[in-house]
Amino acid sequence: MKIISVNKGGKMKTSMGNISILAVFLFMTLPLYAQQTGQQQQMQQQMQHQMQQMQDMQQKMTRMMEHTQNMTREMHQRMEQAQNEQMREQYQMMHRFGEHLGMTLGNMKNAAERCELMLRDREMMRDREMNQEMERMRQHLSDMTDEMDEAIRTMERMTERLRTRQQQSD
Repeated sequence: MKIISVNKGGKMKTSMGNISILAVFLFMTLPLYAQQTGQQQQMQQQMQHQMQQMQDMQQKMTRMMEHTQNMTREMHQRMEQAQNEQMREQYQMMHRFGEHLGMTLGNMKNAAERCELMLRDREMMRDREMNQEMERMRQHLSDMTDEMDEAIRTMERMTERLRTRQQQSD
Protein backbone atom coordinates (compact mmCIF):
# COMPACT_ATOMS: atom_id res chain seq x y z
CA MET A 1 0.00 0.00 0.00
CA LYS A 2 1.34 3.43 -0.90
CA ILE A 3 0.58 6.72 0.78
CA ILE A 4 0.63 9.87 -1.27
CA SER A 5 1.79 13.05 0.43
CA VAL A 6 2.69 16.53 -0.66
CA ASN A 7 6.10 17.98 0.29
CA LYS A 8 7.04 21.64 0.76
CA GLY A 9 7.68 22.18 -2.89
CA GLY A 10 4.20 21.02 -3.78
CA LYS A 11 5.47 17.78 -5.31
CA MET A 12 3.60 14.58 -4.57
CA LYS A 13 5.47 11.61 -3.24
CA THR A 14 4.57 8.23 -1.81
CA SER A 15 5.85 6.97 1.49
CA MET A 16 5.72 3.53 3.04
CA GLY A 17 7.60 4.82 6.10
CA ASN A 18 4.73 7.03 7.27
CA ILE A 19 2.28 4.16 7.36
CA SER A 20 4.82 1.98 9.15
CA ILE A 21 5.31 4.60 11.85
CA LEU A 22 1.55 4.96 12.23
CA ALA A 23 1.10 1.19 12.48
CA VAL A 24 3.84 0.90 15.10
CA PHE A 25 2.32 3.80 17.06
CA LEU A 26 -1.13 2.20 17.02
CA PHE A 27 0.31 -1.20 17.86
CA MET A 28 2.05 0.25 20.91
CA THR A 29 -0.72 2.55 22.19
CA LEU A 30 -3.83 0.41 21.70
CA PRO A 31 -2.94 -2.05 24.49
CA LEU A 32 -2.33 0.91 26.85
CA TYR A 33 -5.65 2.45 25.86
CA ALA A 34 -7.43 -0.88 26.30
CA GLN A 35 -5.78 -1.33 29.71
CA GLN A 36 -6.84 2.15 30.82
CA THR A 37 -10.37 1.57 29.57
CA GLY A 38 -10.49 -1.77 31.40
CA GLN A 39 -9.22 -0.16 34.60
CA GLN A 40 -11.79 2.63 34.29
CA GLN A 41 -14.59 0.11 33.79
CA GLN A 42 -13.35 -1.92 36.76
CA MET A 43 -13.21 1.22 38.91
CA GLN A 44 -16.72 2.23 37.82
CA GLN A 45 -18.05 -1.24 38.61
CA GLN A 46 -16.35 -1.15 42.00
CA MET A 47 -17.86 2.27 42.73
CA GLN A 48 -21.32 1.10 41.65
CA HIS A 49 -20.95 -1.97 43.87
CA GLN A 50 -19.90 0.19 46.83
CA MET A 51 -22.80 2.57 46.25
CA GLN A 52 -25.26 -0.33 46.05
CA GLN A 53 -23.88 -1.70 49.31
CA MET A 54 -24.28 1.74 50.91
CA GLN A 55 -27.87 1.98 49.71
CA ASP A 56 -28.63 -1.52 51.01
CA MET A 57 -27.06 -0.61 54.35
CA GLN A 58 -29.14 2.57 54.55
CA GLN A 59 -32.31 0.60 53.86
CA LYS A 60 -31.38 -1.85 56.60
CA MET A 61 -30.75 1.06 58.97
CA THR A 62 -34.15 2.54 58.09
CA ARG A 63 -35.87 -0.78 58.86
CA MET A 64 -33.96 -1.06 62.14
CA MET A 65 -34.91 2.52 63.07
CA GLU A 66 -38.58 1.80 62.41
CA HIS A 67 -38.41 -1.40 64.42
CA THR A 68 -36.66 0.38 67.29
CA GLN A 69 -39.24 3.19 67.23
CA ASN A 70 -42.05 0.63 67.46
CA MET A 71 -40.41 -1.10 70.42
CA THR A 72 -39.76 2.26 72.08
CA ARG A 73 -43.42 3.27 71.67
CA GLU A 74 -44.50 -0.04 73.14
CA MET A 75 -42.18 0.42 76.12
CA HIS A 76 -43.60 3.90 76.67
CA GLN A 77 -47.17 2.57 76.61
CA ARG A 78 -46.31 -0.28 78.96
CA MET A 79 -44.49 2.13 81.27
CA GLU A 80 -47.60 4.31 81.54
CA GLN A 81 -49.89 1.30 82.07
CA ALA A 82 -47.72 -0.56 84.57
CA GLN A 83 -49.30 -0.91 88.01
CA ASN A 84 -46.10 -1.99 89.70
CA GLU A 85 -43.53 0.80 90.32
CA GLN A 86 -40.61 -1.54 89.66
CA MET A 87 -42.07 -2.63 86.30
CA ARG A 88 -42.71 1.02 85.41
CA GLU A 89 -39.07 1.86 86.07
CA GLN A 90 -37.88 -1.13 84.04
CA TYR A 91 -40.08 -0.18 81.10
CA GLN A 92 -38.84 3.39 81.43
CA MET A 93 -35.23 2.19 81.22
CA MET A 94 -36.06 0.11 78.14
CA HIS A 95 -37.86 3.09 76.64
CA ARG A 96 -34.80 5.29 77.12
CA PHE A 97 -32.53 2.54 75.82
CA GLY A 98 -34.68 2.32 72.69
CA GLU A 99 -34.51 6.09 72.24
CA HIS A 100 -30.72 5.98 72.39
CA LEU A 101 -30.55 3.10 69.93
CA GLY A 102 -32.79 5.08 67.58
CA MET A 103 -30.61 8.19 67.85
CA THR A 104 -27.47 6.14 67.25
CA LEU A 105 -29.04 4.54 64.19
CA GLY A 106 -30.05 7.98 62.93
CA ASN A 107 -26.47 9.23 63.29
CA MET A 108 -25.14 6.13 61.55
CA LYS A 109 -27.61 6.58 58.71
CA ASN A 110 -26.52 10.21 58.30
CA ALA A 111 -22.88 9.06 58.18
CA ALA A 112 -23.77 6.43 55.58
CA GLU A 113 -25.53 9.08 53.46
CA ARG A 114 -22.44 11.32 53.62
CA CYS A 115 -20.28 8.36 52.71
CA GLU A 116 -22.47 7.65 49.69
CA LEU A 117 -22.20 11.29 48.59
CA MET A 118 -18.41 11.01 48.70
CA LEU A 119 -18.55 7.79 46.70
CA ARG A 120 -20.52 9.65 44.03
CA ASP A 121 -17.80 12.32 43.77
CA ARG A 122 -15.80 11.01 40.81
CA GLU A 123 -12.95 13.43 41.36
CA MET A 124 -12.56 12.28 44.93
CA MET A 125 -12.70 8.61 43.98
CA ARG A 126 -10.04 8.89 41.27
CA ASP A 127 -7.46 8.90 44.03
CA ARG A 128 -6.69 5.23 44.65
CA GLU A 129 -5.85 5.77 48.33
CA MET A 130 -9.05 7.76 48.86
CA ASN A 131 -11.00 4.95 47.21
CA GLN A 132 -9.38 2.42 49.55
CA GLU A 133 -10.14 4.60 52.58
CA MET A 134 -13.76 4.90 51.49
CA GLU A 135 -13.98 1.12 51.19
CA ARG A 136 -12.64 0.84 54.75
CA MET A 137 -15.21 3.39 55.90
CA ARG A 138 -18.01 1.50 54.18
CA GLN A 139 -16.83 -1.72 55.85
CA HIS A 140 -16.74 -0.03 59.28
CA LEU A 141 -20.27 1.26 58.79
CA SER A 142 -21.36 -2.20 57.69
CA ASP A 143 -19.80 -3.75 60.80
CA MET A 144 -21.46 -1.13 63.00
CA THR A 145 -24.80 -1.83 61.32
CA ASP A 146 -24.43 -5.51 62.11
CA GLU A 147 -23.58 -4.63 65.73
CA MET A 148 -26.67 -2.41 65.96
CA ASP A 149 -28.77 -5.22 64.54
CA GLU A 150 -27.49 -7.46 67.33
CA ALA A 151 -28.21 -4.74 69.92
CA ILE A 152 -31.80 -4.51 68.65
CA ARG A 153 -32.19 -8.28 68.90
CA THR A 154 -30.89 -8.06 72.47
CA MET A 155 -33.44 -5.32 73.20
CA GLU A 156 -36.17 -7.56 71.77
CA ARG A 157 -35.13 -10.40 74.08
CA MET A 158 -35.05 -8.05 77.07
CA THR A 159 -38.46 -6.65 76.13
CA GLU A 160 -39.89 -10.15 75.89
CA ARG A 161 -38.52 -10.98 79.35
CA LEU A 162 -40.16 -7.86 80.77
CA ARG A 163 -43.49 -8.79 79.16
CA THR A 164 -43.25 -12.30 80.59
CA ARG A 165 -42.34 -10.95 84.02
CA GLN A 166 -45.26 -8.50 83.91
CA GLN A 167 -47.70 -11.24 82.92
CA GLN A 168 -46.51 -13.38 85.79
CA SER A 169 -46.95 -10.55 88.29
CA ASP A 170 -50.46 -9.62 87.08
